[in-house]
Amino acid sequence: MSNLKRKRICLFGTSADPPTGEGGHLGIAKHLASMDFDEVHILPVYSHMFGNKRGKQAQFQARIEMCQLLFKDTPKVVVSEAERICFEKAAEGLEEQQKASLRVGTADLLEMLTKEAPDVDFTLALGADTFIDLASGKWRRTEDVFKMVGYRMVVFRRKVDDGENNMSEMDQRLRESIAKMQLNNSTQSSIRVIQIPSLSNVSSSVVRKSKNDAVLKEMLASDVLDYIQQRRMYSFSEENNE
Repeated sequence: MSNLKRKRICLFGTSADPPTGEGGHLGIAKHLASMDFDEVHILPVYSHMFGNKRGKQAQFQARIEMCQLLFKDTPKVVVSEAERICFEKAAEGLEEQQKASLRVGTADLLEMLTKEAPDVDFTLALGADTFIDLASGKWRRTEDVFKMVGYRMVVFRRKVDDGENNMSEMDQRLRESIAKMQLNNSTQSSIRVIQIPSLSNVSSSVVRKSKNDAVLKEMLASDVLDYIQQRRMYSFSEENNE
């Protein structure tokens, strides 16, 4: 009976730079919220694991605020600053130069979360390519990540377009990756692969480079687009207008 009382939280980490609408982040979050979770936590990246991407993202607080605007009307969805908290705890007592090279990954985050909430069953939500990278050992402490979430993962994919033939290869790679993790896990695997009908080719990188009103309105929620324009972010910055 005790397992029935455990809270179930799905963790969806993302750069959110910026967070996209129904065809992207919002559509994913809504689908996750419709599943068997008590809450879905959106975790914007605080300090990127890859050094060449650090400092190139919009300010963390701005990305948090955009997420709050995007998900404010989506039940069960919570915007979390856990990545910032985890990084700051790891950085305590370090010199600025040491902080600049500090790497805090998903395993570190999960250690903090599971210690703070031992009565919660956490599940990781991630895209198919990201899951394949994780299962192949490209992440730091891959096995620890799987163990700390009890091998509970939701792997999401976008809807397959007619005539698209590269999905069969993706399916095969996914099946191989899942089979590999099931061999490593003595208990029944709970890795779920889902296809989200609303997912499209929406891209945060396209948004950052575009001033096209029609494109931006299609890819972003109106509140997020207003936020970007009012604060002159991305292609609307003064630097890009020179």
